[in-house]
Amino acid sequence: LAQELLHLGCAMRRKNPTAAVAQAAPNRQAAGASAQLPEEKESARAAKEAQLPQQAPSAQPSKKIKKELIDPPTPSRSHQPQLGEAQTSKRTRSRDAIEASRSTDAAASSGVAGAPAATTAASAPAPKTARTGPSSGPVSRAQRAGRSVAWALSSVRSHLEALTDVEGVRELLDRFPECVLLGGIAARRELVAALLGEHPHATSAAAALVAPGMRQPVALELRCSESGSEAADLRAMQGPEGQLWLQGVAQAAAQALGSRLKTEPLRLRLSAVGCANLDVVDLPERGGTVTPPKVEEMRVRYLGSAANLLVCLEPGAALELCRRFDPGLRRTILLGAAAASSRIGDPLPASTLCGPTAARSLEARFATLCCEKAPQWLAGVERLEGRLSRARQEASEAAQAEDTDEVLRKARAAGISFGRALQHVVSGAPGCSSGALTLEEELFEFAAAAAKGHGGTGGALSGKDVAAAAADLFGCFDGVEGYSNYLRTEVGVAGADVPLNGGAAWQRLLSEIEVAMRLSHPPVKKLEMLALSAVRCGGTGVHGHQRWEDVSAKLMLSIAYEPLRQRVRYVAARVAWVLRKQKATVAEWMATLSEGPAARFHSPLFSQHLQILRSSPIVRDLVFGAFDGAASAVADQVLKNLEGTLTAGCINPQIMLRPHTEPDMDPSKITSLTTRGGRSSGEARQRVKKEMMTRSGPSGGLPKQLRDRVFEPSEAVRTLPFVEVELRRAFGVLSTILANQAFAFADTTMAALCRRQVDEAMSQIEFSPEQLKALSARHAELEAVVREVSNRLQSVRQCIVALKSVRG
Repeated sequence: LAQELLHLGCAMRRKNPTAAVAQAAPNRQAAGASAQLPEEKESARAAKEAQLPQQAPSAQPSKKIKKELIDPPTPSRSHQPQLGEAQTSKRTRSRDAIEASRSTDAAASSGVAGAPAATTAASAPAPKTARTGPSSGPVSRAQRAGRSVAWALSSVRSHLEALTDVEGVRELLDRFPECVLLGGIAARRELVAALLGEHPHATSAAAALVAPGMRQPVALELRCSESGSEAADLRAMQGPEGQLWLQGVAQAAAQALGSRLKTEPLRLRLSAVGCANLDVVDLPERGGTVTPPKVEEMRVRYLGSAANLLVCLEPGAALELCRRFDPGLRRTILLGAAAASSRIGDPLPASTLCGPTAARSLEARFATLCCEKAPQWLAGVERLEGRLSRARQEASEAAQAEDTDEVLRKARAAGISFGRALQHVVSGAPGCSSGALTLEEELFEFAAAAAKGHGGTGGALSGKDVAAAAADLFGCFDGVEGYSNYLRTEVGVAGADVPLNGGAAWQRLLSEIEVAMRLSHPPVKKLEMLALSAVRCGGTGVHGHQRWEDVSAKLMLSIAYEPLRQRVRYVAARVAWVLRKQKATVAEWMATLSEGPAARFHSPLFSQHLQILRSSPIVRDLVFGAFDGAASAVADQVLKNLEGTLTAGCINPQIMLRPHTEPDMDPSKITSLTTRGGRSSGEARQRVKKEMMTRSGPSGGLPKQLRDRVFEPSEAVRTLPFVEVELRRAFGVLSTILANQAFAFADTTMAALCRRQVDEAMSQIEFSPEQLKALSARHAELEAVVREVSNRLQSVRQCIVALKSVRG
């Protein structure tokens, strides 16, 4: 019976809206009083509702019309201005503000065109005074709490929608409740108009917001503005000003119109004095018998969310949809015709046809739900704050670590530790197998690098010279394999077949370069053309005719210098190459100190600096580049020392061929000399005289027939065999001297590298222009990340402040 009376009342209202206004006023007052009654008084309330049709013909009292305003279906009703003036006399005039914000993937906001006053979601202030509801009377504590939590929810949502790329933010946004409207378009418009408040433009605004052609969800954030605030008073707006406000609302809502369905919502915020504090979602209609996939996706997203409230306005399909996603109707609120058809769930009085009483009840239910969920939101936001705090700390540390001065300091410190580790490796590092090679493998790798031009030092020794020197030596044995077999079988170099690295490989290298130096010999072609060369070297000089001593020195220079120089270059290139190969061994030895008993015998800086080398490519390039530079520097020094000896021996072979002084170390003779007293000084003078004559006399390199004799070309053919013998002997002596010096210089060079050269090279590490540019760009990026994380952390902390104010 109550349902039939309800439908009858709805039909009478559609036929005569003016009479329905008079009839609904006392009934809404009664419904507002009975909304808080328990279920045992439902029968009395139904009996009272049953008497409503008999009261329809009664006279319409003017006082009741002024007390309770029902928004007309169209903005052109004749009694609307008078109702506004009468209601204005009882209420404080206020100004309403409207803002529409388009929700995109980043949930950015956009203002409503034509709005007299607009506020953004982030800067919307929470009201300080309670609003006046649809009916006159004081505002309760629940209404003030609802307003507070609604504005806090808007502030939190605005901040979090800018952080959707942060982990956990989307889950927090999904926890915020919204009221999803289900029912016909007329019922939804009527409820939205009641939620907008009592002013002449509520019905027209609701018609623009709930339009048939909407193709995406429309999320309305309805907020009650503070009385006396900067918002415009929509009740006082008449004529062009009101039309301008409606035009702004229509333009903002028109963004949801179109032909293509969109799942992302269009979020609009409307704030006005007397408006409800509520978040409402209006979904697009199905538009046919078959539900499109996107419409089904929208339903699953909004209706299936456990945080949302389902507002069912009509029975039938809307109620069945509620039962589908909320089988127990625990999240469902039944209003209007749906409330009359079912008494389960959370129904409101059937006499309330989506009017102001229903709006207040829905607002109270929404505020209660928000207050209950606020502690959970606060806990989630606090966890988000903790993650962002840690992220900011990590970003700050990363930015500080990538600073140019800090990177340079780390590179130099790691380089010093690398040099200290080299000393241990050269002394002997058991257990390290990185870079271990046999002699044959080592020679093959060196030959391949030399052939590619990678064997130079970058200074006095070029890659082309190294390739020629290696080819000259290996060509004498038909390749690298023949040379390695000779060293292994004929010479017997120690450890030739054993993979070695570190100090053991260095000792094997010293033996190999000594042998290579001794294997040098004068070219056969040069010896065959010795007579022609002697004629060319002879003649008259600046001091007169050339002597055989001068000619032999020139012949020595032309025959011995170039082949011995090639071998000296080979020695320097081998030294530089083997030193560069020690980097892998040094790094592996440093890695062994990170754990195990060996870590207790060495500094912990080795493992720390190794971690820096592994984690920072720029630091690794700087340290390895400085080490290669130091190795090249000591190899160049070896080359210069050997070339100096070579040049001196070729220019003046007589000095090299002079007989050595034979010291007399007989102890008996030394004792007899000390006992003779005064005669010892005379004998000493004789020994000095003899030594001076030996050093200043002829060298003994040439035959006696050619000593101190002018060179005659006619005698060259007859005398050159004797000269050739002496030249061969001088070549052998010089190669022996160079072999001994190569061994000694290389050995002392390693000591100098470990003790001085590496430290000097690491202390002089500097960035190249390219590295400095890359580091500066990287540091700027990290600083930007720190600023972004700090801004996000500040936004989250503002959310915490807003939620704590609600909880308090």
